[in-house]
Amino acid sequence: MSAIRVLVPDDDQSKEAISLAFDYADKLCKLSQGAVQEAILFVPGKNSIKFTTLTSVLGEMNAKKLHDGGIVILPSGIPMRLETIRTLRWAAKSSVLISIYSDQKMLDQVDSTKNLFGIVAVPHVPDALEMWQKTWSPTVHGAPKQSPQKLIEDLVVEQALVSLTHSINLSHSLLNPCDKKYSDRTLRILRANGHVEEPVNLRLWAVQNGWHPKAAEELEKLAIKILSLKSTPRLPDPDVAKRTYDYWCSKI
Repeated sequence: MSAIRVLVPDDDQSKEAISLAFDYADKLCKLSQGAVQEAILFVPGKNSIKFTTLTSVLGEMNAKKLHDGGIVILPSGIPMRLETIRTLRWAAKSSVLISIYSDQKMLDQVDSTKNLFGIVAVPHVPDALEMWQKTWSPTVHGAPKQSPQKLIEDLVVEQALVSLTHSINLSHSLLNPCDKKYSDRTLRILRANGHVEEPVNLRLWAVQNGWHPKAAEELEKLAIKILSLKSTPRLPDPDVAKRTYDYWCSKI
């Protein structure tokens, strides 16, 4: 099950935005009906919780407790601990994560964290999470719920990515040499057959479909490289490439 995602589209100078983020997190804890066992407050660094807007929302006593490694109890009864860019590795229990002062790099780290029931994010500036919003179509505070955005319009490109996703090891944060070779070959077959897609859309689609954000970034870089070729790429085994392409087309 994909995590429930909520975006509070303001900035980190707004006490109201941060308070709303905690309210959403508490509602997600209740919504889980006992599945969520802890909440994680995620910030850039430990000092982000000292003498900041976040301190004002939490109160100095609670802010100090979290800064010093303690926990704070949310109204739902769920304990909340503090994690930073340097310390967030995994969630041992089903958790709700509240990301404050967020940028895309922070949310990439969150998206690669397992065991998250819900994610609530407040950007450090209003447009900082535009790509995250495009990837996941989260619930946006104050806006009507929208259908998930289609990232890849070309159905052949999408089917090629589906096949690629089924063929690589998604447990790795980076593409191993074999997976990188297969990704490169997939992109070259698409380009040789006249299919062009914005590299950033490939990355967003990959993240949405279970790739680690770093591996998805590698895919984007490969796509940029192949799109920059001045001529149609040569394929080492044209017959196999044709059968592969025909298979993608047959799945549409």
